[in-house]
Amino acid sequence: MQDEVTTQDAGPSDGPGMDAAGRATPDRAAEDVPGTPDRHDDVPELPAREPGLRRVVLLVNDVPPGVVRGLLEPYRGAEIFVVAPRSYDEWRLDGLHERFLRSEKPSNASWYLKLWGPVDVLVNARAALPRQHAEMMAELLFHLAPGGMYVLPRTALTAYRPGNPLEKLLHRLDGALVRGFPDDAPVRDRELAEAVTGVDVSRDEIRLVKRGRHHLKLSDRWANRMLGTRNPDLRLHELRTLPAQTFVSGTEIVSHGASREMRGLDTTVEVPPLHLRHYEGRVGLVSNALAFTRNEILPDSFRHHLQENLTNPRVIDVDRSFARIPRHVMPTEEVAGSYYLLDAENSGHFGHLMTEVVSRLWGWDAAKADDPDLRAVFRIRHPNERDPRLEKLLLTAFGIAEEDIVWIDHAVYVESLYAATPMFHNARPHYVHPQIRETWQRIRAGLPADPGPTWDKVFVSRPDAFGNRRCLNRPEVERRFADAGFHVVYPEQHSLGRQAEIFARARVVAGFAGSALFNTLFADRLERLVVIGQEAYTARNEILIALPLDVRVDYFWNRPEVEHPEGRWSRAAYKSDWTFDLHRHRHDLDRVLHEVR
Repeated sequence: MQDEVTTQDAGPSDGPGMDAAGRATPDRAAEDVPGTPDRHDDVPELPAREPGLRRVVLLVNDVPPGVVRGLLEPYRGAEIFVVAPRSYDEWRLDGLHERFLRSEKPSNASWYLKLWGPVDVLVNARAALPRQHAEMMAELLFHLAPGGMYVLPRTALTAYRPGNPLEKLLHRLDGALVRGFPDDAPVRDRELAEAVTGVDVSRDEIRLVKRGRHHLKLSDRWANRMLGTRNPDLRLHELRTLPAQTFVSGTEIVSHGASREMRGLDTTVEVPPLHLRHYEGRVGLVSNALAFTRNEILPDSFRHHLQENLTNPRVIDVDRSFARIPRHVMPTEEVAGSYYLLDAENSGHFGHLMTEVVSRLWGWDAAKADDPDLRAVFRIRHPNERDPRLEKLLLTAFGIAEEDIVWIDHAVYVESLYAATPMFHNARPHYVHPQIRETWQRIRAGLPADPGPTWDKVFVSRPDAFGNRRCLNRPEVERRFADAGFHVVYPEQHSLGRQAEIFARARVVAGFAGSALFNTLFADRLERLVVIGQEAYTARNEILIALPLDVRVDYFWNRPEVEHPEGRWSRAAYKSDWTFDLHRHRHDLDRVLHEVR
């Protein structure tokens, strides 16, 4: 570890999981976890995994009790869980290492396996069609530990006919062991094949042997519950929780010229509970905010933690619940000490720093009080890439001592990690916590003074050299606002302290959508915010920053050069150039400029 960080290429502040209008795609919010029992409080608390005991899960439906008892016999002496609609005395479960758990619907199995996994043996004795068993096999296999076994008794197959989907799946998996899997195969099929190291089909049962380790992607909502039963080597302590709330902002948002309904512009947002957690045990820190344990990816790795399909650029997704961590990014070094995670999915990028990192600072004071030796940590890409002046400036302005700020240039294991749920969520369901303004004000007050002129009305421009989302008639737009009394500024030409002062003193701020406008969070007397952008830019950072400020927002929408494909999200469209349609917006723009004169 050393005291130095790097700039990475700017990535989108929103992405897959949104359609062209900002609507949620089939990824639902993680609040609705598929396969969870209808009444979570009815799920019994399970003891931690006992060392030295294999964990075996038997899934059954309406199977005769005698058959179930026969299936259990080979595994007596292991830690056994029978998931079934009802229990029978004939099973002879001892109640200590052998337990029954009620499953009211088939999808409950995934939820239970997330709580207990990874398991060593999974016996799926549910009576079902081969097609259904093929689907269950593809879904449940990743719950196995490396070297674990998936067992499908032949008696569980109903209406078996040659050439059925299960038979075809087993043929592909067996063939992949010899020939590999085509590179152009669907990701799910390829990942399933990569996870199988043996296929054994006999008269009585079908067995698959699991290869490799697959990490469960923990949502912020269920992390505490699942880590309590999955990982006995990790101690989890919750220092503080900010309760859920409905935030009714005083901000008013007016859209101008949109060709379709634009989503993510709500002024009332549902803020989930926010957690400040302390993890004690072996935790891997990679980059791009990725933090993981032996079998789990911690929720702090996902900036859009409310989406069902949790993603991080450093992992390989195998499905909505699991991901692989490539061997080449795994840590090889352990470092002592206690750390507070302040990394971002795009570490070093100004916009991600001002939204993702700043929104996690709310927990620092309590964490530092809990451990006086605590240090803030983030990642750079490689040694000596650059001096992370911006990160140090922001964090010291917040009140973190410079000697308590460290950065890593390679993946490491740490023994103690603190992390806070972000107060800012720039994806559906969007939210911002109203208390984040206290963090913004604290940073502004702590920035070094850089005296200079300020202006009542400011237009925030964006250089063409940035490459992304260029306004093709930028000079004409700048002139129009300059003629209306706005001073045109390029924030990157000023120190951060100077930027903060300019925005703090402005009564009206207008500008192109993007990270330059994020300085609005330093506003102190803002009344009106005018945002100019293109419709394929699905990020809503400017809106979320405006909500705690109680201002009027006018958003002028324009058509991008590249549109999102129908029903899908496109990075090219998100970053597309565009032209401000002065003719179409003339009347609305004249009225807004007249109102703020």
